[in-house]
Amino acid sequence: MPHNCSYFMQSNIDGPVSVSDHLAALGAFGTAFSVFGIVSTLMVTAIFVLSIFHVVKKSTPQWRRLLTWIVSMPMIVSILSLITFIVPGAAILCETVKQSYLPFVLMHFIDLSLLMEGGHRDTIQDLTNKDIPINFCRPPWCCIGLCYKNITYNKYKHGLVYQTPLFQLVINLIMAILESAGVLERVIRNVAFAVLGVTNIIFFTIGMYGYNVLTTGFAQLSEWKNYPLKARVLFLCVVLLKVQTLILLLLGVGGSIPCIEPYISPVVMRKSIEAALCLVEALIFAVIFFPVFRVVDNGVDRLNAPTAPTTPISAVSSENLQV
Repeated sequence: MPHNCSYFMQSNIDGPVSVSDHLAALGAFGTAFSVFGIVSTLMVTAIFVLSIFHVVKKSTPQWRRLLTWIVSMPMIVSILSLITFIVPGAAILCETVKQSYLPFVLMHFIDLSLLMEGGHRDTIQDLTNKDIPINFCRPPWCCIGLCYKNITYNKYKHGLVYQTPLFQLVINLIMAILESAGVLERVIRNVAFAVLGVTNIIFFTIGMYGYNVLTTGFAQLSEWKNYPLKARVLFLCVVLLKVQTLILLLLGVGGSIPCIEPYISPVVMRKSIEAALCLVEALIFAVIFFPVFRVVDNGVDRLNAPTAPTTPISAVSSENLQV
């Protein structure tokens, strides 16, 4: 049901008010989620610190940076969402950082997958020796007929994932700059937003497609315990955050996002609702990430352990790590 927010349409006001007016207008909802957000963010940060303790203690030095990027995702999302909810004026910057950060997590997961196998060259060699084909029949692009099986892997396939962080960063920065300058408004009727938004979605779906293609192949090769579960959990978390943003945007276009005249416009309310949802989701992600990515499993220990020359799984060589 569309909400009547004619005050903001007539006044052409979409910007945020002060922090005190914003929280006062939200009332009990604002107070409750401010307290919940602070507590949950502290909890998520504590879980992250505990995860890093295990990363430093159990993993090899070459893996630590990449693992830190991955397990930090819930904490980063929680902090940015808390700032957005309490300080609506920071929403543009926080949203830009969050949307640009998520693809980097996926890229680093692929980097870590390759590193655990000894690098690009060893991974290609292992896939070839074990006759493991790459299945291109993976979501989301398989839904429109892009479905090829038994394709030979080469070093250029991971470029599908690696392009996403760069293009997402550039597009999100352009959108943030134009929005701050008053040129762009995050509504469908705005031509600049529509063009950049569609372009952003295309590059993101290409990245997710590449991620699914690669992790499906690596799952048959990786010695990292529960590798398919790790890849799937990370995929679902990133997709949920991205799709949630799109759904709320479409609801806003349809006039389904309420407002609180004269303090909170539908645009600010949409960002506050999304921030509140992300605070809950970040806590759930942190609880899930801790056991899933905790570095105590036999797969990691086995890869870390020195092995005899005749053992099929050998330690990662310094030559391959430089690939």
